Amino acid sequence: MGVGPIGFSVEQQNLLWVMWRRGDSIREMERTLGETLPRIRRFLRQSGGIPPVPRRRRADHLSLVEREEISRGIAAGLSARSIAGRIDRPSSTVSREIGRNGGRDAYRALAADAAAFDRARRPKVSKLAANAELAGVVAAKLDDDWSPQQIAQWLRREYPRDAAMRVSHESIYRDVYMPSRKVFDASMFHRLRSDRPIRRPRGKRSSYGRGQIRNTVSIRQRPAEADNREVPGHWEGDLVYGTRPSAVATLVDRATRYAIVVALPDGHKAEAVARALIDQMGRLPAHLRRTLTWDRGLEMAHHGAITAALSMPVFFCDPHHPWQRGTNENTNRLLRQYLHKNADLGSFTQDHLNAVAAKLNHRPRRVLGWTTPADAFDRDQQSALLAPA
Repeated sequence: MGVGPIGFSVEQQNLLWVMWRRGDSIREMERTLGETLPRIRRFLRQSGGIPPVPRRRRADHLSLVEREEISRGIAAGLSARSIAGRIDRPSSTVSREIGRNGGRDAYRALAADAAAFDRARRPKVSKLAANAELAGVVAAKLDDDWSPQQIAQWLRREYPRDAAMRVSHESIYRDVYMPSRKVFDASMFHRLRSDRPIRRPRGKRSSYGRGQIRNTVSIRQRPAEADNREVPGHWEGDLVYGTRPSAVATLVDRATRYAIVVALPDGHKAEAVARALIDQMGRLPAHLRRTLTWDRGLEMAHHGAITAALSMPVFFCDPHHPWQRGTNENTNRLLRQYLHKNADLGSFTQDHLNAVAAKLNHRPRRVLGWTTPADAFDRDQQSALLAPA
């Protein structure tokens, strides 16, 4: 049984990576593997949470069977040309194989095969490590809070004819999370919105329960144009919490993914939330206030006041179905880069939150064909204004 660099066998490492991809907790790994938490964490940190690429022999390399045939041919006194004919290889291949493994007197098939495997272990230099200009461009975008995927797609557009200035987002993640590649500083992971020192797979999420609200209108009665994302003005919203009881309200347009973050300096009780939403959304033109979709949190108990003030009906998700407003859920995950759970969000001013939203709205998004939410929102706003009544 092979043993890894910190004492894990190959079988243990394979099982660990299976559990990691599955989203199992480190506690579950500890119980299953019979290893301690610090050893498992150290193993994951060393790799950045990214499973290594399995090592494979190239199909055209000499196999152990062929090396054994070379060894038998040497013992029989055959020439390199004769041995090559028996294994259907060029004579130069056989001559080099014998020469690099001690010559005819010292050649052994098993030792030669093991040496070939060792020689092949040299790690491939990453594209960013080999291209300082490309690494500098990527680092600058990371410093500007762009995600690796946004950077990769921007490079494709910016350098359409220069393959040397393009790199995949997976390569960027590997260079960020794997210090052994020595491309970025070990603290570069702080520039990613997750701010995690290791890359984590998507784990299981449990649903949650909320209180009851009167006179709710089900999301199933929401207009079809909101479901189809045909026009702007259909919003999804929720609260994002910092240190309790501080919170802010987040809104995102379903069509354009344009985000608004609303300060709640008076707390997140229903009356304060309704007042803040009316104030912020009242600044939008009427054609951009079509509907609002929320979950069943009690902070929306005064939804009737919002509808009356803004002429904007509020629809509610089914109980325990937060994914029915998945656009907002995803936006909240992106905003967590700036709205940390251990921060006092009640102290954030509206100007500060506007700057946070602007950061997000001016980053290209894959779902928008790599345009920005701000561009999409402005374009759709102009289209709505020009449309016949």
